[in-house]
Amino acid sequence: MTGDAAQVQHLHAGCHAPGVSRSRPELQRWAGRFLGDLDPQARAAVLSMGRGDAIAAGGPVVNVAGQVVLLLSGWVKVTASSETGKSFMLAIHHAGELVDADTLTAVGGVKVTAGALTLIRRVPTAGFAKILAAHPSAREAYCRAQSALLREVTRQWVTGLAPVAVRVARTLLKLCRSFVGQRDAAGRVVIPLSQRELAELADASLPAVHRALTDLQDTGVLTLHRRAIGLVNLPALAAAAGPTAPPAHEAELSDACPGCQRPEGAPPPRDEPPRPAQVTRPTEETA
Repeated sequence: MTGDAAQVQHLHAGCHAPGVSRSRPELQRWAGRFLGDLDPQARAAVLSMGRGDAIAAGGPVVNVAGQVVLLLSGWVKVTASSETGKSFMLAIHHAGELVDADTLTAVGGVKVTAGALTLIRRVPTAGFAKILAAHPSAREAYCRAQSALLREVTRQWVTGLAPVAVRVARTLLKLCRSFVGQRDAAGRVVIPLSQRELAELADASLPAVHRALTDLQDTGVLTLHRRAIGLVNLPALAAAAGPTAPPAHEAELSDACPGCQRPEGAPPPRDEPPRPAQVTRPTEETA
């Protein structure tokens, strides 16, 4: 039995036990994400439903509709295919977050695959809705997760207007925060993605991304490996990313859905956030 196979078997043995308490390191991994935002009662209710599963790297995570997939460990990639057959990456989700299968089904042509050995819990949509209704902290955490997704889509739209080199640097900075716990022997953050996958996230061609990465490697900002990128000089990477303050229309997006309890002292939500102006995006040749 290989190491991965043994680990999958071990995870399968534990992921069907809903009463198991969560360790402090696990809760720390979930901090700031859906599962970490729940109170203990709501978290226990969510994790007691559905069934657990362990997905090896590259395996499909969402296989049927009518379920919400909770990520307990590992990370997943959300990819889609265009009408021309081109594949591109939409997002990366980490432990503590959730993936709504019905939302992906409505979009169509979207796949979710494990980026590493990933422990999940499949919760039926109907049961998940009952938990949201019964536990205010779960409802508010779900709304915050959806609002964060909206903000990220807006950020990606604005970043898409920048030159390729800037888009690459900003994408790497975001990935650095996501993979901060994955480091090499020298303590540097290692992003376990290929250049092609990075190109999909930055919405740029592979040759353009390769040129940008090579320039950053030549100036000592990062190192390139097979299916991995090591970040050496984070301040220099931040400088290459340019100004990172959110644009006005993004800053005014609500932190929670309408009707959710707002943090004390937070400004009242707007009836409708301003919409981005229609701007023609520059091509990679002119960027």
